[in-house]
Amino acid sequence: MCGIPSVVLVLFKGSSSLIFDEKRILSHFSNDDNKTNTQTTDSLRTVHKDREIGTRLSAEAAQIIGPDINPALNDVHSPQSLIDNPPRPEDVTLEMLLAAQCHLGQHTSLWNPMNSRYIFGIRQGIHVISLETTAAHLKRACRVVQGVTERGGLILFVGTREGQQRCVVNAAKRAGGCHLFERWTPGALTNGLQILGKCKMKVVDEFDREIPGYGDQLKDLPSLKPDLVVCLNPIENWVLLHECGMNAIPTIGIVDTDANPTWVTYPIPANDDSMRSVHLIAGVLGRAGQEGRAERFRMAVRGEMLFTATKLEPPGTTANVASG
Repeated sequence: MCGIPSVVLVLFKGSSSLIFDEKRILSHFSNDDNKTNTQTTDSLRTVHKDREIGTRLSAEAAQIIGPDINPALNDVHSPQSLIDNPPRPEDVTLEMLLAAQCHLGQHTSLWNPMNSRYIFGIRQGIHVISLETTAAHLKRACRVVQGVTERGGLILFVGTREGQQRCVVNAAKRAGGCHLFERWTPGALTNGLQILGKCKMKVVDEFDREIPGYGDQLKDLPSLKPDLVVCLNPIENWVLLHECGMNAIPTIGIVDTDANPTWVTYPIPANDDSMRSVHLIAGVLGRAGQEGRAERFRMAVRGEMLFTATKLEPPGTTANVASG
């Protein structure tokens, strides 16, 4: 039998015909591919060679510079450091607040006139917040948080905007409090017996260690309310702030130039739209709560207490619960 002949393409153009053999076409494309692969291989070799030269030069430069200056070459900015390792309240500086964009307010057409005492000036139609005022109010709020945790109080950290979950959770862990990064349920404070009545409570000692055996007595107690609420976005959580005011619960909030500073007890004038600003303020407040807890633990070791605990009957008794 005869072999299968190669396909021949015949293109007619007028009276003449153009004949292309498939083998010639394939050989043409294969030559182009080989040229492309060769160029790609050469470029990759050049990149690897440049990397080797750069690595060798860096190693030689490190040997010449010495070990004293070499660690400074690795001093780079880490954005997650504001969350993982926030500064202490006494370490906050104006440069740090400026780098976190705490000074940027809203457009002048959106401002609330009650924030005029916090505004430094106007730049390109944007209100600029005074960082000296921000630092002073932030340190005052840190003293409040530290005092609450030092006396065994419960702090609720609230941040419902996208991107605030991580800093809210970390701040609550440091302060030994609770966190909320979803929508606030209206009536959780004013009608807490119906909404939070089935929530689990526990008894802890001065070291925040759980004491078992008080489950039956906790059923007769009213729903637990926070001693302090830290709100990172007061505009979206005005219902929460209103309920806190009705229950005499102090609040701390980041107040931008378009917010009402009277909604919170301890306002912190700063930019609430910048994630770096929110992460910095939440981290500093969480660090203040952590220092307050540490001081309470040290005082408990010495047998000192700054608060009066709720008196409960010993486990196993059926006596009524008495509040002290």
